[in-house]
Amino acid sequence: MEKVSVIVPVFNAGDFLRPCLDSIVNQTYDNLEIILVNDGSTDGSAAICEEYRQKDARVRLINKALGGGGVGAARNSALPLITGDYVLFVDNDDWLEENHIRVLYDSLKETDSDIAVANFTEFIQERGTFSFHLRPEDYFQQVYTPQEWFKKQYDGHFAFSQCFTVPWVKLYKASLFENIVYPEKEKVEDDYTTWKLYLMADRIVYSNTGIYFHRKRSTSVTKTVDKSFVFPLRSIEERVAILALIGFDISEELRAYRWRLQLHRESFLEAGRMQEYHNCLQKLSILEKWK
Repeated sequence: MEKVSVIVPVFNAGDFLRPCLDSIVNQTYDNLEIILVNDGSTDGSAAICEEYRQKDARVRLINKALGGGGVGAARNSALPLITGDYVLFVDNDDWLEENHIRVLYDSLKETDSDIAVANFTEFIQERGTFSFHLRPEDYFQQVYTPQEWFKKQYDGHFAFSQCFTVPWVKLYKASLFENIVYPEKEKVEDDYTTWKLYLMADRIVYSNTGIYFHRKRSTSVTKTVDKSFVFPLRSIEERVAILALIGFDISEELRAYRWRLQLHRESFLEAGRMQEYHNCLQKLSILEKWK
């Protein structure tokens, strides 16, 4: 069995950390190294991480003294230390189906793919309810080239566009992470990074099954920051440039870029950031003239 490196950034996870870690250590695929990156937690999360390190030899612990670096910095701390053949990310308040890694690993090996992707089930913490967007009859599995995969990224069916962007609910060949660096000063980092891993792959297998439980809280980053941070301009400008240079169809990217410009225009105006507001207006005017 090949080794899977599981990376868990940890920061003040509270009561959610034990269920998360239990779901990892109890996976049916057990050849794991589990790297916990404690980013200066002050709520007892550090002690929980140390407890799991002491009782399970597969657990490694990185304690960052200063803290506050965010999940991007946590991932950057862990990636140079991995010894596994594959990489999997888990957020510290989410949890996995017990066969999560096995399903991803088997689908990757059976299809000779470089990245295996699945879907998720959302748990709304404040209401204590699950939000299901998949039924058993919705299951399918398909292998995509990177070109085909990028055409699917804005598909709203089955929360597919979120599956495309987030770093979790995926198993990656470790070799894909050479020269990959997560941004450390952005409020939301995945939109800057995940797409680059797809471009380094040759085959991507997607299984439409919800084997990851994503906890949605009122304090979640995507709930507390302005949408302009969730859908940044710089990342899509970079993506459009790279995809155009390698000959991909960028028509969907350009539609998304226009939408983001409009989103940022309103956000900048509301915040009184007039220079950025007028910059968005200028770009929209150029696109309108030459459409």
